[in-house]
Amino acid sequence: MPRKPSKTSWGGRGGRPGNFDDKHYFGHDDRVPRNDGSSYLGNRPRVSFKTQARPVRDIPRSLAIACLDEDVQMATSSNNNNRQVIIRGRDRGMQRGRNSPVPPRKFRGRMFQRLNQHPLGESTCYKVTIPYGNKYDKDYIINNLLSYITPETFVPIMYKTIGHSAGFYIDDSKVANALLNCDRKITTNDGFKLQVWVSRPKFPVCEIDDKLKERLKQAMAKRYVHGTNALDLSRFHKDPDLINDYFCALFRPMMLQVVLDIVAEHIPDLEALNLDGNMLMLLEKLNVLSKKFAKLKILYLGDNKIKEINQIDIIKDLKLEELKLAGNPICHKYRTRQNDYISDVRKRFPKLLRLDGIELPKPILFDVVDEGNKMPSSQRMFAANAKAQDIASQFLQQYFLIFDSDNRQPLLDAYVEYACFSMTVSNTQNPNKLNGYLMENRNLYRINDTNRRQKLLKQGRLPVVSFISEMPQTSHYLNTFTMDISLITEGMMLITVTGLFKELDKKEQPIRYFNRTFIIVPEGTGYCIRNEQLHIAQPTDAQLKQLNSQPQTQMTSPSTSIPSSSGSVKPTPAQLPEDMKQQMTVTLSQQTNMNLEWSLKCLEEVSWIYEKALSAFQEFYKRGQIPAEAFNR
Repeated sequence: MPRKPSKTSWGGRGGRPGNFDDKHYFGHDDRVPRNDGSSYLGNRPRVSFKTQARPVRDIPRSLAIACLDEDVQMATSSNNNNRQVIIRGRDRGMQRGRNSPVPPRKFRGRMFQRLNQHPLGESTCYKVTIPYGNKYDKDYIINNLLSYITPETFVPIMYKTIGHSAGFYIDDSKVANALLNCDRKITTNDGFKLQVWVSRPKFPVCEIDDKLKERLKQAMAKRYVHGTNALDLSRFHKDPDLINDYFCALFRPMMLQVVLDIVAEHIPDLEALNLDGNMLMLLEKLNVLSKKFAKLKILYLGDNKIKEINQIDIIKDLKLEELKLAGNPICHKYRTRQNDYISDVRKRFPKLLRLDGIELPKPILFDVVDEGNKMPSSQRMFAANAKAQDIASQFLQQYFLIFDSDNRQPLLDAYVEYACFSMTVSNTQNPNKLNGYLMENRNLYRINDTNRRQKLLKQGRLPVVSFISEMPQTSHYLNTFTMDISLITEGMMLITVTGLFKELDKKEQPIRYFNRTFIIVPEGTGYCIRNEQLHIAQPTDAQLKQLNSQPQTQMTSPSTSIPSSSGSVKPTPAQLPEDMKQQMTVTLSQQTNMNLEWSLKCLEEVSWIYEKALSAFQEFYKRGQIPAEAFNR
């Protein structure tokens, strides 16, 4: 009996080798009943592999005895200068003189010349030609070849007899070299040596017409498993219904496209697809899978020629739960890095549960966007407590109002006595753009000196405000602000604010990105800063594009507040605490040189809208309608 092929059938029947696991969703029965209905007939003929006895040439007994006996010394004449010729028991080691009866090594006749043929290289197609093969039946030739190269096996594709020769195609380099060694090794029934020629031509091109499409539909219909909604297209060029007339190689982009178009037309809700063993190297045509097969969850691409991981990016939009890549050159690159292999594949398919037949850990839920469980939309402002949001909005509004003013000394009241402050700067490709901040950059990854770390940490209300007062004059863009209140307790509140600001001291007025984290604590009737960390960086192109695409942006002022998730909030006079009113009065007095009494009157008349108060002062000052007593201190 012949040795069975080492590879198992993926679907369990049909004669097509495939996955090492017997996948039920690709299992199908392609037998057809006989005309009498008594039994079933498979779609491939059964063949018997019997080893042909190799003929042994008759060797004269005297010569055999001479070759196996002890070394015999031959008498020599004077023509060979008394040199002796010794015939040993084997051809190896024979000494040959000029008059030796043994022919030279180079003279072996034609039957030995073909033994030195060079091995065939890698290719997607090989043509096997049998000269004078027209004299023999197809099964006789194929069975003899299979018997000789056992345990190797092959399926002849497009077996044809043209003139005196018979020929067919195969797709395996190992089998091609084995067949190459069969040349003149098999003796036929009529006593002739069977010649076997193997070449590497271009693969035969099939004309894709309506007749071929109809044959493709019939072949795929037998490969479709309705119960599991799965289609087995593994080793499609060896399909028994096609190999006699066509070489339907799916590694040809045009053939692959035609096949997938037929599948999309007749099975749009396909859930499992097997493309194992099709010598796929270019995967561009697989981009239709995500467009036409929304329900596809299982895809097999094993035993192909995929070399790079980025080649599967073309199908990364598929919501796959099972994928097979085993048998591709790409897997050899990850042979000692299985974790990297799984990670790189799962980056493209985050919902993947099974890879190359191995169960994977369940994916993290928040890494997977599911239609039924979508992530909530992002918010510019977030706070779990509405009251805390109002407090933080008013506090930060007043803080940035003073920070953008000409005098930052009033911020002394915004910090507790032993407040801490530190600043970091991003390491950009062009650090000169941020060189004004680099000397005070407290990046703990870069600064190992404990004394310098301590020096760069500003501790105490006066050192903090003194450092802030020396920073460049700024104007913040309020509509770029984001706010996140991540921690709220009775004794503290953690607030993170990001946004863009413009430096006013420089001629070019550069735009900067900031990230400020405040820890504020209750102090008297209000809140003060206990700890602050400021991070400054260059804005991204996307941030600048968004800023430029918006209408004329409003700079930070007390007339507006930080937007919240419920919309833009403008505090009314009743909402402003007394300490904030005092701060606004002091700030207006400092900017206008009016005394506190007239500054208070001005703010009350415009309902504590700071921008209106400042505009009103400038308008009346130009007209000369502000009395001199308003400037008396």
